Amino acid sequence: MNYGKWHAIFEVKVKHYTEATCDHAIKDCHETLKLHRDMPTDDPYYIKLWAEIDALRERKMKLKPYHLTSC
Repeated sequence: MNYGKWHAIFEVKVKHYTEATCDHAIKDCHETLKLHRDMPTDDPYYIKLWAEIDALRERKMKLKPYHLTSC
């Protein structure tokens, strides 16, 4: 499966995650990447992990209130 398909799956999966849940999942993904340091960037598992990380980061951004400041 490609990055886009994985990302779409993870967007649905993390849709109701809290910020703390996202932080924990991101940490877990990065720890997994560290365990597989020699994995090529085109490896399907590497692609899957980064699609998950990106979906989690996007979810965290959606949880942040927008702060508008005047210039």
